[in-house]
Amino acid sequence: MAITIIGFIVLLIGITTVYFSTRAGVLALTVAMIFGAAAAILMPSLGGNSIPPSHLMLVFLAFGILLRPAEAQACLRSLAYPGAGFWFAAFVLFSVMSALFLPRIFEGVTLVYSSARDDSAMMSPLASPLQPGSSNLTQSVYLLGNLFCFAVVGGLIQLGHSNFVARAFVIAAITCFVFAGIDVLTFFTGQADLLDFLRNANYTMHTAETFAGFKRIVGTFPEASTYGAVALAFVSFTVVLWLERYPMRGLGYVSLVGGISVALCTSTTAYSVSIVMLAYLIAYSLRRTWQGQGHTTHYSFLGAMLLVLPIVIMGAMLVPEIWQSIVGLFDAAFANKLDSQSGEERTAWNTLALLAFLDTSGFGAGLGSVRASSFVAALLSNVGLPGALLFGIFAYRLFFRSGNLAEDRESRAIRMAAIASCISQIASATVSSSGIDLGLIFSITAAMAVGRLRSQELKRALPRLMASSVAIRSLRSGPTQAGGRT
Repeated sequence: MAITIIGFIVLLIGITTVYFSTRAGVLALTVAMIFGAAAAILMPSLGGNSIPPSHLMLVFLAFGILLRPAEAQACLRSLAYPGAGFWFAAFVLFSVMSALFLPRIFEGVTLVYSSARDDSAMMSPLASPLQPGSSNLTQSVYLLGNLFCFAVVGGLIQLGHSNFVARAFVIAAITCFVFAGIDVLTFFTGQADLLDFLRNANYTMHTAETFAGFKRIVGTFPEASTYGAVALAFVSFTVVLWLERYPMRGLGYVSLVGGISVALCTSTTAYSVSIVMLAYLIAYSLRRTWQGQGHTTHYSFLGAMLLVLPIVIMGAMLVPEIWQSIVGLFDAAFANKLDSQSGEERTAWNTLALLAFLDTSGFGAGLGSVRASSFVAALLSNVGLPGALLFGIFAYRLFFRSGNLAEDRESRAIRMAAIASCISQIASATVSSSGIDLGLIFSITAAMAVGRLRSQELKRALPRLMASSVAIRSLRSGPTQAGGRT
């Protein structure tokens, strides 16, 4: 195990946040999430795996929560039955149990493309019989980290800090887009190596590639598809905040810059999901307008998407050089994608993943056992029908049973923005994710989407929480006797 320079910086920041507050830790965590190509700790003994800065920050968040009992109880409330947090916890814990048992129960019964890394820290390009591997452990740790992140952010929201979390998320979005601009600038000035210190993880880095004549924007991530998915999650969040006139300056400009970076990132995943999100945002604005709750921002957005954008496209068609560049980009991204080596590999991954689901009688091969190229295929092949059912219940509670009926305008804006971001991330994962780990960004937006517990759910959770609180106090006070304290 080796601690990198980034790791030492995270250690210093983490210790500082433990001293100050949990909110400071969440802010540091939110910004650390965008450094997807960085490694805080390298672990050669685990197949070349590494600990990202964001997951190292979770350790310090855990220390901070343990030192603050009120916040620890709020974290537990965010996981109370029957809310989305309870079902997310059930999904994560079942997935971890599947990683322990299913690869051993079904060992050798099917062929899989494993997510485990070999000695050269690369994933094997060949299918092999199912067997336990290091990826079962690492994926379990990542999912448990996601659950803890959800609980911490949910706990802060239960304590009334939803505005702080939302603003921290916007700060992370701005930081992400700034580094995307630096990535493009350093590439064209021949100084791309200036960002190498942020790309020290044991991943294959696609940082200097071009696509149909365009530079592939990666920012602080290892490849364009990852950047595109993250940037689109940020854009979806900031656009809805802007539509709902959330009191934070510059949201429109942040959304515009982020949207431009997504359009230029040359990611097929980002382009595909952008179409879905544009349709969702147009439908959302139309619905708000139909309900008589529309604002000038809704009207402006509808005008830009339904009138200005078509005019811009028709204007581009009149300039052959511009139009040919656009057509070439989209031909390479869509029409020729399936015929490429990458497209053929991803098709093979999904095919073998679905066969693993059938070969294991619908139980799945265990978390981290199967590499796929779609969240749906990964979900079925890794955790089977039981895991898919738990995630489905979680998604239902997240999208249709979240929020407080008595929430104020700002809380509603945050919740609707977070729901849009969650939809974007699930859609991106459905197109190209190799596993079922949706990441810490999803955990934060899901916690914001859930909002504060409804009053009836809080009443159900209070007896259990009170019993836990009494038990904790009795342990602290020590044993007592009838005649008084011992």
